[in-house]
Amino acid sequence: MLEKDSKNSTTNTIPVGIASQMTAAFRKSQNSEKGTYTEAAWFPAEQIMALTKKLAEFEGDGIRIYFGRYTDDIINQINNLEYGDKIPPTYAEMNTLLLVVTKIIDGKPRVDYFIDKGEGCEGDAPQPTDPENRSELCPQVCDDDSKLML
Repeated sequence: MLEKDSKNSTTNTIPVGIASQMTAAFRKSQNSEKGTYTEAAWFPAEQIMALTKKLAEFEGDGIRIYFGRYTDDIINQINNLEYGDKIPPTYAEMNTLLLVVTKIIDGKPRVDYFIDKGEGCEGDAPQPTDPENRSELCPQVCDDDSKLML
């Protein structure tokens, strides 16, 4: 039996002081000079709200966050898509985040949910459940005064 509140997502926050220790440990673990690696990613409210709407529309059970990395080739592929924001060339060799809707499929929870291209969408058009990306990355866009950046 689970302990009370052990999986209650409304109580899964951590104090800012601990979060600050975690971000400092991440920065310390990087093998490159400050300003050359991703320290944070920012997603606009509209994108987060659209993802929340997808969660409801597709009866999702959560969001999985994948860690990814931009290369020059990947940036070119994304920038050649006919939709979405362009990725700055300065993001090459920087880490990024991919947000994916998950849902219960065949009784198994937390399964990444994608709609196949053959189900109503043509060509390179974005799919309703494609991974979300294109955040603004720090060190280009930062809140240098944040307690998590100290």
